[in-house]
Amino acid sequence: MPAERMLAHVPLAPLLTVPNPSSSSTGVPVTPQHVENWFSRHGSLLIGHGSQIAGIVLACIVIRLLVRKSINRVVRHTTKLAESRASTLLGGAGLVAGERTRQRAQAIGSVLRSLASAVIFCVGALMVISVLTIPIAPILASLSAVGVAVGLGARDLITDFISGVFMIVEDQYGVGDVIDTSEVKGTVEEVGLRITKVRDADGVIWYLRNGAIKRVGNQSQGWARAVVDVPVAYTEDVGKVREIMELTAGELYNDEAWHDRFIDGQPKILGVESLDGAYVIVRLQARTAPQKNFEVARELRARLKAALDSADVQVASLK
Repeated sequence: MPAERMLAHVPLAPLLTVPNPSSSSTGVPVTPQHVENWFSRHGSLLIGHGSQIAGIVLACIVIRLLVRKSINRVVRHTTKLAESRASTLLGGAGLVAGERTRQRAQAIGSVLRSLASAVIFCVGALMVISVLTIPIAPILASLSAVGVAVGLGARDLITDFISGVFMIVEDQYGVGDVIDTSEVKGTVEEVGLRITKVRDADGVIWYLRNGAIKRVGNQSQGWARAVVDVPVAYTEDVGKVREIMELTAGELYNDEAWHDRFIDGQPKILGVESLDGAYVIVRLQARTAPQKNFEVARELRARLKAALDSADVQVASLK
C-alpha cells in the first residue's frame, strides 16, 4: 500500500536517538562579550536604582543622627532641671533625688532612641523594597512568622521590657524609694527596663524582674504617718495625759531641728484608742515627710517618756 511504502522509507535512527546529558543548551560559556552586553542593557537601571537606594540609606542615617541628638539634648536638659529642683526642695536628699531623676531620664531616652531608630530604618527598608519593585506580600508573611516565633520564645523578656517602660513613664518608684513588692521590702538602688535592684534591711540585694512585680507599695511618695500609742494605768487622769502629750508634741514640732519633718501642722492627739481593766491607750498621730515617720515616732516616744516620768504618770505594761 502507499502508506506502508512511505513508512518503510522513513529512517528510524533519528527517532531512537537518546540525547546526551553532557550536551546541554544551557552550557553556553560566559564570555566577556556576554557580560558587556548584559551591562549595556541593564547598567542604566542599576545605576538609577543604586543612586536611589544610596540616597535612602544616607537620609535614614542623617535623620537618625539628628533625632538621637535631639533626644539626648532633651534628656540632659530635663535631668539638669529636675536635679536643681530636687536639691532645692529636698536639701540633703537632693543627691538621691538627682540619681533617681537621672536614671529615669536615661531609661526614657533609651526607649525613645531605640523606637526612633526602629521606625526610621523600617520606613527606609520599605522604600528600598519599593524601589526594587520586589513583591512585599511574601516578605510581610515571612516577617509575621518570624515575629510570632520570636514573641513566643522571648515572651518573658518582652513582658519585662514593657512593664519597665510603663513603670518608668508612670514614675511608680525610683532610686532611694522604700518599696514593698510582697516578695521583698527594701530600698531601691537601681531601676532598669528589665530588672529592679532592691536592698533589704539585712543588706541583701534583690534582682526583681519588672514583669514579675504584680503590686508595689511605695512608702516614699507624698507623705507618711507616725503613730504613737501611750499606755497608761487605768487609774490615771486621761485629761492630764492628753495635756502632757499635746505639750510634748508641740515642743517637738516647734523645734527647728525637727520642724521640717512635719507636714500639715503639729501632731494631733486622737484620744483614747482602747480600754482594758489594767490600762488605757491614748493615741497620737502626725503626718510627716516620706520616710521620716519612724524617726519622728522614736523621738516622740523618748520625749513622752521623760514628760510622763516628770509628771509622775505611770505607764502601764501591756503584758
